[in-house]
Amino acid sequence: MGKKYDFLVQAAKNLIKERYEKEGHHSVVAAALLTTDGKVYTSLNVGTYQPSIATCAEIIAIGMAHTAQKEMKIEAIVAVRDPEAYVITPCGKCREYIADYSDDALVAVPVGSDDYKMVPVSELLPDKYIKRV
Repeated sequence: MGKKYDFLVQAAKNLIKERYEKEGHHSVVAAALLTTDGKVYTSLNVGTYQPSIATCAEIIAIGMAHTAQKEMKIEAIVAVRDPEAYVITPCGKCREYIADYSDDALVAVPVGSDDYKMVPVSELLPDKYIKRV
């Protein structure tokens, strides 16, 4: 039986399988983001030969959604890696971005080698910094 967000995982898998580059500026991660009003945004990471300056697919998807919708809130987000397109957990920087835009967003995390579950971003980023006013 399928899961509620399988369509997001499939959208990210389709994109990475279509665009994966073994050589050159590697597109090795794809993300799919669902806003609370039902819009889906997919993206690829933007890599360089200097990995420390690459931009994550999740951050690009957030930027695309925010550009398209002034009042954007994330319901769920998934990321997959490589041509095998397996679900990966977002890095720390991505967790911060996701939580900043929607502190109750659901994030796909791998369970074993071929399954995933959705967890609130707050579980992946406990004790998030508090913005002082």
